[in-house]
Amino acid sequence: MSQWFSFRPEFTSFVIDAERHSKYLFGNEDRALRDELVLSLKECSYSQRGQHAIIYGNAGRGKTHLANHLVWSARNTKDDEFALELVYVDCPPISSAKAPISSFFANILRSVPVDVVKRIVNSFLKVCETNPTAKDRVTKALQNNGAIYSVLESMGIGTEKYLKSALGWLGGDVEPQIATQFEVPKQLTDEGQITRNIAALAEMLLVGEGKNLIFLIDEAERLQTITSGEQYYVWLSALRQLFRKPPLGLILFVIAKNRDDVPQVLWEEEISSVIGTNNIHECSNFAKQQAESFLKELLECLIDRTTQTVIDAVAEAGEKVETYPFTAEAFDDFVTHHTIGTSTSIPREIINSLERSARRAMTLNKKLIDSDVLRQVIEGI
Repeated sequence: MSQWFSFRPEFTSFVIDAERHSKYLFGNEDRALRDELVLSLKECSYSQRGQHAIIYGNAGRGKTHLANHLVWSARNTKDDEFALELVYVDCPPISSAKAPISSFFANILRSVPVDVVKRIVNSFLKVCETNPTAKDRVTKALQNNGAIYSVLESMGIGTEKYLKSALGWLGGDVEPQIATQFEVPKQLTDEGQITRNIAALAEMLLVGEGKNLIFLIDEAERLQTITSGEQYYVWLSALRQLFRKPPLGLILFVIAKNRDDVPQVLWEEEISSVIGTNNIHECSNFAKQQAESFLKELLECLIDRTTQTVIDAVAEAGEKVETYPFTAEAFDDFVTHHTIGTSTSIPREIINSLERSARRAMTLNKKLIDSDVLRQVIEGI
């Protein structure tokens, strides 16, 4: 397929991988949301306080790609322009409010890449060498728990396996090795202590590098199962405390058709008031203009239209290169089809339909996706 349609070297199909292709973002609407989020994140870094937000929209709308793109943006921007460490978190399944909070919080901590953990801890310890009082912010965050401070301090070195164990233990996992090494409990169960541990790591980053720690929590609709019962208030307490830690930021990406479908626990006053009404953003489905913008930019990125293969295919069909690999008629029909219903007017469906159309064109030995190819794909022939 890559040779048939003259893909650029980085691509082998029309399918976009959220992590591998995270530097790309297509469509005016998504770039506008990206710019708004980046501006808010930059502004929060000026005061060294975490930014909170909720991004919601239908499944397949591009929220996971946006989250990965924000992480890429942070890692490829100068520190003096973007003093933040963004960490992508895939929210784990939560069976119900009865599930232990460690199922969520340990996963948050284990999502911090090992090399990032080492860098944070070692940058912090380096500052402490010349300024012994620097560690006071971390010990204060831990409420002077020396044993847990020792665990955090130890993560400047060690294997990936050790660091993952230590991070899991800080988040509430059972870790006998950590318990034996530092004479601490095998498991932390107090939600206050667990949130303090996360805040302490964020304080290390702030002291060592002057950056805030921001977690981008994808699939956060899984918090929807936290609805009632005694354990609900444990979850609420833990989340409330986490949202109120100044050096931390939480941006949640939620599959939801509208605001009412956002998890109930996030609408509790003590959490929603911290997030703020201006920090709740909808990724709406595409209208025709947005779908066309997305498709044009996607094709421009993937395909090298200057190759002789493209030039010859377009010339032979009497078409214009601007809509390649579609004929002009098929391009318009494709865009229209992907704006007529909520199930089709999303990036995932546009990309999947594009991939199927390209495969069908190859099967029929056609160099362009014409109206007949498109009709067969749409009708499922």
